[in-house]
Amino acid sequence: MYVVTNRILQPSAVPEERFGSTFNRMGPNELRLAEAQKIDGRWQVEILDDRTTYNGEQMWASEAAFLKAQRRMCKNQTNSLFFVHGFNTDFGTALESAYRIEQLYNLEVTLFTWPSNGGGAIEGLSSYQDDKRDAVLSIGALDRCFEKLASYFIKYADVACKRKFNLAMHSMGNYLFKNLLKSSIYQGETLLFDNIVMLAADVNNQGHAEWVDRIRFRNRLFITINEDDGALLASKTLAGEEQKARLGHWSKNLTARNATYLDFTDAAHVVAHHNYFSDNSALQNERIKEIFQRAFSGEKAERGLSFDAGTGAYRIL
Repeated sequence: MYVVTNRILQPSAVPEERFGSTFNRMGPNELRLAEAQKIDGRWQVEILDDRTTYNGEQMWASEAAFLKAQRRMCKNQTNSLFFVHGFNTDFGTALESAYRIEQLYNLEVTLFTWPSNGGGAIEGLSSYQDDKRDAVLSIGALDRCFEKLASYFIKYADVACKRKFNLAMHSMGNYLFKNLLKSSIYQGETLLFDNIVMLAADVNNQGHAEWVDRIRFRNRLFITINEDDGALLASKTLAGEEQKARLGHWSKNLTARNATYLDFTDAAHVVAHHNYFSDNSALQNERIKEIFQRAFSGEKAERGLSFDAGTGAYRIL
């Protein structure tokens, strides 16, 4: 699994703490690339140099990583998911979250991890607002990732692996994405992705269509909803009146023209879960895993679901 991050490098730390909770010393737009793998339950994290040699040619390490990942995808017949985590997630937790998705859905996962505070449970308003500020400061780094990927897609179009490339953001990762979409630096780079999945989005439902309609993609844009999501209900209370009903827990005002809304509210075993795409309890409902397998693989996840014309969402039971 490849890791792209604007976190501070801590080369002498144990692998799960190899990147810290603050920005790179060169600033929030500075990116480092690492390769992570879990062997016998233990993480190995190798920080990659900026330049490398691949197939006898000098190139950027990110370019070599792109080619190696494509080769694995072709060999294993797997699809790719670029994953952005949310609030209160340290580097070790981010690794585990991405690894869980990789194992559950048999994907080639690339993790983008930004310096959210970590520490487990929600720590209150100060921590939440700190993470929101760091998310906004990370939009340049995420945009650079997309631009790099887009350039490699163009450069290697004639030898492209015919697999699907997809993007998923969880919770406050969607706030980071929202601020990128609303900024002047966004130039539609997300068109490189087949599916885009906004998981339990910790952004205001109010006015979301204004920026969601700017998102470009090849196949589908999915927005998931759980009205009983405990984490999103808690986040709504953290920042006062400016914190409106969250997009990921509100089944009203679903008006983005380009989005396919998936409502998991009454699905068996979902209850108050925030990460129902990876939680063992929620995934006892086999339909849920099937839906996310399709969504993360560039397919039509809404196929076979009942559409609720009253809300504008497909309902999962």
